[in-house]
Amino acid sequence: MTLIRPVVLCGGSGTRLWPLSRRLEPKQFQKLAGDHSLFQDTLARFEGPEFGRATVLVNMVQEPRVQFDLQQIDHTAGLPTVLVEPAMRSTAPAIAAAALALAAEDPDAVMLVVPSDHRIGRHDRLVEAYRAALPFVEQGGIALFGIRPTAPETGFGYIEADVSAEGEVLEVISFVEKPALEIAMQLVAGGRHTWNSGIFMFRALSILGELAHHAPAVLNAVTKSIREGRHEGNRLYLSPAFSEAPEISIDHAVMEHSARLGVVPVSPDWNDLGSFEALWEVGDRNADNNVLKGDALLRNVHNSYINTGRRLVSVIGLSDIVLVDTDDVLLVASRAQSQDVKFIAQHLAKIAHPAADRHVLRRDLTGSRQIIDDNEDFTVERLELLAGATLHLDPGESDMSRTLTLLSGELDVRGPSAEARMTAGKTREISAGEAMAIHNPASRPAIFHLSTMRRLRIVADTAPSESGSVAGLATEIRKVG
Repeated sequence: MTLIRPVVLCGGSGTRLWPLSRRLEPKQFQKLAGDHSLFQDTLARFEGPEFGRATVLVNMVQEPRVQFDLQQIDHTAGLPTVLVEPAMRSTAPAIAAAALALAAEDPDAVMLVVPSDHRIGRHDRLVEAYRAALPFVEQGGIALFGIRPTAPETGFGYIEADVSAEGEVLEVISFVEKPALEIAMQLVAGGRHTWNSGIFMFRALSILGELAHHAPAVLNAVTKSIREGRHEGNRLYLSPAFSEAPEISIDHAVMEHSARLGVVPVSPDWNDLGSFEALWEVGDRNADNNVLKGDALLRNVHNSYINTGRRLVSVIGLSDIVLVDTDDVLLVASRAQSQDVKFIAQHLAKIAHPAADRHVLRRDLTGSRQIIDDNEDFTVERLELLAGATLHLDPGESDMSRTLTLLSGELDVRGPSAEARMTAGKTREISAGEAMAIHNPASRPAIFHLSTMRRLRIVADTAPSESGSVAGLATEIRKVG
């Protein structure tokens, strides 16, 4: 039996669902539709006997979060291989890298390329579609999986198929970019078009042949980056040559030019969760038509999406709103205009505000860390170190002193000249310029505070300009929007 090898694409910039999603922590790493992240849910869909070990594509800055998520779930087909990109180059270079890696492992490998950030309510229907497409793919075809439209959406691309043909794999006639509403209504009414889901299946050698024909610059750069890449554990770090590849999607590089295409229409209860409106539509709504996540107390509130963090949030007399409360950001918007949150996210990125990039709570392979207090004189962080993990502290600046306080668990603290075991309630001073390795020898996480003191310095009293501050947001939004 031919095993289907999932290839999971972990790109994205995180602007449409800010502040739940951030530039370096986009929506696939958030728990938007259950108890696991969308990335974890994606991998869980490939635990059946049809599927082999997965391959994950991710850029360098998001790779620690991928490893954290992988560590939290089981992998029946084996720990996925992670291909780490040194720069973001869209889907064609990413798919080329996965195809080269899989072809080297198995020349007959069949790849199933999937996004990591979609919700699939009926994956069993997609599995049936994969089975139906497999003979076509094994003969050299490139299979697309089109979602039967439920509405005239203007935010998706469309695939036109020859519906007069027999069989489950239909010939692709054309592609339509995101259309205007009037055109979208005509496409849906005509019955020949499906939404482009971004899900593809093909043999690794088939897509490599198409890339060689239609996008040789992509294939040449990626081939060099694979050849010069560095293996470490389950990771393959692609060399800087990857950055030489043109930044182009697989749709523009191959799909719009290939003569090998076929599409399988399917209705898997699919949603790309690309807006707060989508989260409201797929969420569990109560009697007042509200979707609630977290601790909220409401009175006379209807038709709203409310997602709270650690605090109790109370809302009175408002309807049709989006309210999102995180550790560092509060967003309140009308549902009708919630898509404009991207302008706020773009402005914050422009002025290099930290809320554009990351959550206060940051996760990686060793655990998590969160700044709980910070000013020019000191920083206090709460860290969770997973069982068996080691955290390396750099020497820091010469005017810094640090204090480690263990709240729960055990730690082995290793400095340049000594090693000591710490138990809960103990404190360890770390001198300025001292490097240290902190290891958790126990079978459960260790939680500790790390306080950093800075010597007082005289700082000139300079006021930021309006264009470089949050105060300039209204002006900037008017410019952008």
